[in-house]
Amino acid sequence: MKHLIVINGNAGSYDPAFETKINEVFAGLDFEIYKTTGPKSVIPFLKEYLKKNAKDTVRVYACGGDGTIHEAANGMVGFKNAELAIYASGTGNDFVKIYGGKEKFQDFKALIEAKAQPVDLSKIEGEGLQEPLYSINVINFGFDAIVGAKGNYYKEHGLPAGVKEGTNPYDYALKHDAMKHGRFNDIEVYADDEKLNEKQILLATLAQGQYVGGQFRCAPKSKNNDGLIDVCVLKTMTFLGLGMIIGTYTKGGHLDKPRKKIVYRQAKQIKMNGPADFDVCVDGEMIKGNNFTVEVVPGAISLVIPE
Repeated sequence: MKHLIVINGNAGSYDPAFETKINEVFAGLDFEIYKTTGPKSVIPFLKEYLKKNAKDTVRVYACGGDGTIHEAANGMVGFKNAELAIYASGTGNDFVKIYGGKEKFQDFKALIEAKAQPVDLSKIEGEGLQEPLYSINVINFGFDAIVGAKGNYYKEHGLPAGVKEGTNPYDYALKHDAMKHGRFNDIEVYADDEKLNEKQILLATLAQGQYVGGQFRCAPKSKNNDGLIDVCVLKTMTFLGLGMIIGTYTKGGHLDKPRKKIVYRQAKQIKMNGPADFDVCVDGEMIKGNNFTVEVVPGAISLVIPE
């Protein structure tokens, strides 16, 4: 077996001591370290590496947060010789929460010894995407995707003139964009051809994992090995209604009883139709487009899960 350790090569994030630790733990094994050179650089690298080493089992250690895991999974799809191991060192670490949290995924020795098992991915295609994109955790759109998209814009281009210096761009996007315009989304959602909403939605999540946004347990019933996608649509509601449900939604109790404003399904295929270039968040990666189709890919990759 070959061991490929993927670490962030960004000058501001790179830690030489971490590389020293890797060299010590993997001593005597057939291993290699790959330092990323920029966003999504690991995807083409992994495809070429796995193709070149097609005769070997390659265990890929994604060292980072949900974004790193997302990119590694997209680089591994279609390669039966690949196994994904996660060394959780990000901020949110949402995906690994379904297995007990990041502490369970911070021991290289345990990851080396653990076995891999197949897990599902969600494949999203649509206008605006040149090729399919895969989700290992959660695809979401509506209110929270607008926060992400506008927050990214302010982070890159700066906040409007007159805004207090040091203001968090995502907090600003929440208060001044999503709260004003993000509660009324003209997006139709279909689960296995069943239309789930007649009117506007607040937000929707399509999940393989259970957590999103660092704290919200959006899909408490989701399992990533059942060949299904958990679909949850929150219909447009008043500020009062949103305030009343947000605590329950955060803890994952929103599916404990039937609610008029929530539609929950499990499906193999979801279609989303809305205005041109609406925002969608795929494991934290923001995309724009329309007429999206999301399909489950059972057993798409092998995931290493420590005991």
